[in-house]
Amino acid sequence: MAEYSVACLCAEWWHLCVEFRPGFLALAGRFPQAEFRWIDIEEEEPEEEVENFPTIRVRRGEETLFYGPQPPSHAILQRLLEELLR
Repeated sequence: MAEYSVACLCAEWWHLCVEFRPGFLALAGRFPQAEFRWIDIEEEEPEEEVENFPTIRVRRGEETLFYGPQPPSHAILQRLLEELLR
């Protein structure tokens, strides 16, 4: 089991989510210590409130390190993960 989990909460009906998904999943190769999950909120009800897309959740075990909406930018997400997953 991975030490960290990184989830992107999005909706398949929104075009920016569809465009963001491949790059999000590709980041998994840069962070092998984390399990990456794509969660379509229409199919799987999230534990927390989702106010905007994409919403990113980063956990170490059960501890939430980050939860909130992010711009749909892989570079911004990569920088966030570099800080959190040291």
